[in-house]
Amino acid sequence: MGATILMKKDIELWPVQKHILSKLREAVKYNKRVVLMSPTGSGKTQIAIQIIKQALEKNKRIAFICHRITLVEQTSRSLYSQGISHGIIQGDNPDNFPNRAVQVCSIQTLAKRKNDKFDIYFYDECHVLFKAHKQIMLDNPDAFFIGLSASPMAKELGKHFELLVHPVTMRDLINKKVLKDFEIYGPNQIDLTGVRTVAGDYKKDDLAEAADKPKLTADIVQTWLKLAKDRRTIVFCSGVAHGRHLQKEFVRHGIKAVEVNGYMIKEDTEEEIGANTIIKDFRDGKYQVIISVEMLVAGFDVTDISCVVFATSTKSKMKWIQAMGRGLRKHEGLETCLVLDHGSITENLGFPDDIEADFSVLDDGKHAESKNKPKEKPERLPKKCPSCDYLKAPGVQKCAACGFTPKFIEDVETEKGELKKLQRKAKKDYTLEQKQSFISQLNQHCSEKGYAFGWASHKYKEKFGTFPRGINKTRFEPIGEEVRKYIKYLNIKAYHKRNKK
Repeated sequence: MGATILMKKDIELWPVQKHILSKLREAVKYNKRVVLMSPTGSGKTQIAIQIIKQALEKNKRIAFICHRITLVEQTSRSLYSQGISHGIIQGDNPDNFPNRAVQVCSIQTLAKRKNDKFDIYFYDECHVLFKAHKQIMLDNPDAFFIGLSASPMAKELGKHFELLVHPVTMRDLINKKVLKDFEIYGPNQIDLTGVRTVAGDYKKDDLAEAADKPKLTADIVQTWLKLAKDRRTIVFCSGVAHGRHLQKEFVRHGIKAVEVNGYMIKEDTEEEIGANTIIKDFRDGKYQVIISVEMLVAGFDVTDISCVVFATSTKSKMKWIQAMGRGLRKHEGLETCLVLDHGSITENLGFPDDIEADFSVLDDGKHAESKNKPKEKPERLPKKCPSCDYLKAPGVQKCAACGFTPKFIEDVETEKGELKKLQRKAKKDYTLEQKQSFISQLNQHCSEKGYAFGWASHKYKEKFGTFPRGINKTRFEPIGEEVRKYIKYLNIKAYHKRNKK
């Protein structure tokens, strides 16, 4: 296979990275399919490289698999920086050296090359698990698979991996100054003053009046000008039209802003600037604000971001944690990241470091079938020009025949108001006895309402992050004040869910 390490270039790991590496090594001694959960900015790729170096000493063959071209390029740079020569399996990439022991692979290309076999597979961003990832695991039952993710909360991930390793949390790294801290500004919580209770639940009419509000609160650009005008910023928005409207508004106020979206061409053409150039220009300081649609949630490692704006909403804990991570990478002179949450995400999902800290078990798909299973993106097809019916290539906006370029500029309605700094509620540490009491009271409520068996266990999981273990799941107990409040909270969430459809 030839020389694999060009020149040994060891990078000194931080103490916390050494701790993560130690836990990962311990896990793979006894398990062949392991997920390493570690926050964005903790250096998961550098930790993987240490495993790769050790594997090379034993003449193992290693594949590092990514689902985006930008991640392939990023990983390749990291390997070369430590003197590890490798090949790249990705389309017609010129660095195609199939005999090298280490290969950085695009999952789409690797899936087409059935003859490539490896001893160790790394799945970067393993919460995005395509059919091709699963097939590789089926075809290589004796190989080791190590998944890397900051948020491995995807449904049924536990069907494909045996063990979750979660050595450090986002809050651990913030406290150790490895990541920036953050402050979240969002809409005020629902004011339940005057909301009456009937038969143990909030009165529907009162609750509707208290909770009724549009998806977005406060003007996005005006709020940013007030709270974050001097900060390098990434804005997540709801669609291309919304993103272009926001770009127009920022520019109108004299702010250098640019929009980038997942539907753009990646490389420049004579007619159009590609997404890669836009991102590079932002890295180089040409723009202060970059507005993202279906991009930049993963593999975007600009460190001097100090404001993240959510001009949209999400129900996905994975997206919330991943997107937040874009602003938390360590940067000299920046201590905090300001988060402007216009979509009430914090209210609906909680603080991201609380969610992440409570996560301890991969979803094995046994407890609930997802009605909204993640779907692989279909192949993008050519589209007709609305002006002359010329068939345009996928992702191309300007028509090559008549020159027509559609304009996607529209406003998004927001409610008047302002964002307030959100305060974290103190978390309570529960003993096993208290958890037993909690589910016993949920069982009582389940019995009184005639809910299906298992309701209490699922609501217990929403509270504690895992299904009940080591306690009696069939015991009953009178409902106390704390559980009664929790049930009211569940009713509010259910109300929101019904009325957002």
